[in-house]
Amino acid sequence: MVLGQGYISYGKAYTVLMALRDLIGEKQVNHVLKTITDNHRNINKLEANSIEFLDELYKVTPPEHHILIDDWFKKVITYDLGIEESSYTELSNGNYEVLVKIKANRFEMFTSGETKETQINEPIKIGVFKTHPSLVRDDATILYYESNTIKNGVTEFKIIVKDKPSYIAIDPYGTRSDEHVVDNIRAL
Repeated sequence: MVLGQGYISYGKAYTVLMALRDLIGEKQVNHVLKTITDNHRNINKLEANSIEFLDELYKVTPPEHHILIDDWFKKVITYDLGIEESSYTELSNGNYEVLVKIKANRFEMFTSGETKETQINEPIKIGVFKTHPSLVRDDATILYYESNTIKNGVTEFKIIVKDKPSYIAIDPYGTRSDEHVVDNIRAL
């Protein structure tokens, strides 16, 4: 790891593209990539660039997400996400109510090396699983996996699932550059 620059170890392109897929959908991301590929198919020079990518991306993304996309692609943004508390109770109808407190902080690193906390107000996946998220092989072990609007500080969520939960996670598949991922997953 690069000292004081943990975000480098994540491979920013991968994490941002995964977050983008969660934000606008895999079909739209593939459409943007296909458009750029088609635009440069018969050119023997490497002319495709990030500006063209962002221009095409803005065309298929709702305007309210443009600032978030700019942050992801034009800045160094890191996160500190985690599960503070979690529990579940069986309901009289056989379903389970999962309660979770999620902490979330977002930071911007400047070229000077200074890091400043910034506002977070974005959709991030929360998952409830029958098995550890790293062992998920099919949808049968995923009880809940949805984007939820996450804001700074601690936010409580109540999630209803049909089967007994074993794990809960915020951003279980690493779509955000989070230097402290060990608290993103918790056994229930």
